[in-house]
Amino acid sequence: MVLGTQLLEIHLFHRQVTLMTGYPTNVGKRFEQILLNQGIYVHLSETVNFVKPDSDNQSEQYPLQTPKIIGCESGFTLLCDRIFWLTNAMAPSWIRDSGLTTDQKDFILINNKLQSISHPYIFATGDIASSISHPRPKAGVFAVHQGKHLFKNLQRISSGQPLLPFYPQKHHLSLIGTGYKIESSEKYLQAMIAWGGLCFGPSKLLWFWKESIDRQFMQQFRG
Repeated sequence: MVLGTQLLEIHLFHRQVTLMTGYPTNVGKRFEQILLNQGIYVHLSETVNFVKPDSDNQSEQYPLQTPKIIGCESGFTLLCDRIFWLTNAMAPSWIRDSGLTTDQKDFILINNKLQSISHPYIFATGDIASSISHPRPKAGVFAVHQGKHLFKNLQRISSGQPLLPFYPQKHHLSLIGTGYKIESSEKYLQAMIAWGGLCFGPSKLLWFWKESIDRQFMQQFRG
């Protein structure tokens, strides 16, 4: 027997006061409203401090199917049967242990030439690095733009030429999928767009744009 999706309850816990941490507040508020419109329960300013099996409904034959109790610092608890635990980007411990200078989250600190500030012959880009000159959030758009610059500076340091500084863009365009919308008998995917403090959508056209960009990017790696 297949159960209808109307019987599902989805709860989202987030320790911050708004969603989309790292974006302007209005972007997080807009995304929260989208989730609420889709019937998703949003619990903000709630820090989960334990997850344990529900001893009253424990399944000895199928232990993974035993319902779980989520508990928060506020005292709020919730019984659920599936959990998706999402975390921030984290650096592996070997980076800190290697002797490279890192930030508080163990990401390699680099200068504006993409060099480690403690070991100038080591370069780092993307999520593993944190720039002391131009701090930016962990977003793929910055890693992509750093790639070509990294290639040029590796060539230059190999031939004894002066290195070129990298200046990331101040704002980056974000196209964020917001799931399906069901309208009459039609079902289609949507996306919203965020640029600085501006936020539009969600709409079907923005999803088509996002999908086109993603497919063009992945096409570069074929063959």
